[in-house]
Amino acid sequence: MATLTIIKDDGFVSVDGVGYTGLDCSSLDSNVHAVQFDGTNGQVEYKDSTANLDIDSISSYSTIVNVHTAKTTAIATANAEAASAQTTLEATYGWKRVNDATTKYADLGDQLDQLYVDMLAGKLDATGTWAIGIKAVKDAHPK
Repeated sequence: MATLTIIKDDGFVSVDGVGYTGLDCSSLDSNVHAVQFDGTNGQVEYKDSTANLDIDSISSYSTIVNVHTAKTTAIATANAEAASAQTTLEATYGWKRVNDATTKYADLGDQLDQLYVDMLAGKLDATGTWAIGIKAVKDAHPK
């Protein structure tokens, strides 16, 4: 059985350690402060002088657990949609041009260093490291 914590006034509901605030707990009696359940037994705590009530099931709180489940499902769906959108974005030319290290120009300082090394080696033609690096980017992103 699931663990459950409900703090009515905060709209806080936690099921098996996953908690959200702002959930609808209006189905609880107005004098309820909290519900705690450890998977086997628990208690309902009250705001007034009412003694705590021992419970051995969370079936009376299924409406609130269902609200929590719906929130969890909505978050999982949103995360999956965001991941799909990110994958789609990363497949675009613009993203690859800016972010893909295999198809973008080296930093300007690195390019200047490559030119200097090529100049000392007498390779200011298409065989130099700078020219090869620039050609790779241009080949990956033809105009």
